[in-house]
Amino acid sequence: MNKFLKTAAIAAVASFAVAGSANAAIVTGFLPGADAPLAGDTLLYDFTDGNLGVLDGGAVNTIIQTGTNGSGAQNPFSVPGGNYLSVLAGGTATLTFDSLMRSISFNWGSLDTYNTLTIHWSGGNEIVIPNPADGNQTQPGTNGLFFASVGAGESISGLTFASSQNSFEIDDISGSAVPEPATWAMMITGFGLAGAAIRRRRNILAVA
Repeated sequence: MNKFLKTAAIAAVASFAVAGSANAAIVTGFLPGADAPLAGDTLLYDFTDGNLGVLDGGAVNTIIQTGTNGSGAQNPFSVPGGNYLSVLAGGTATLTFDSLMRSISFNWGSLDTYNTLTIHWSGGNEIVIPNPADGNQTQPGTNGLFFASVGAGESISGLTFASSQNSFEIDDISGSAVPEPATWAMMITGFGLAGAAIRRRRNILAVA
């Protein structure tokens, strides 16, 4: 990433952080020209099968577009090809994750001021409205990776994409799940055993 893109990325992250972080328990950002998933996240939905079934929260005026939009329209993402979700004028699409997430990321194409994202999280609904944004399908400033992460004890349960005009383009929705209680228990037990082993070693050395 050259110096110009690095500067643009920093500026974009800052603008999203101001617009989308009314509460310090959630951090949001946008990395121009980058692709999902963000480091640490796992790819969950890429729409390659053309199926809207993952939108179990409902979909209105929402379609799966092919890489060329069926009419020669350019794919808005920095790696062309493949299907992507497109929320058209007056449309909405809600995705509820199978597991609670501590972070999410996805490709946001031709970002527009009339696109609205609602993050459903345990601290409240977070609405992000990009600004500035002009819907350009070729410039990295309006095509990149959106990400959000929540603080300790918080979780993200789903996302709602809405657009008042054509359109809101999304692909490669990714996330990092909140560890299950059993996983936490195993980790805590592991730390406890490690600590006990260290204390035992110190005691043996002290006796010797």
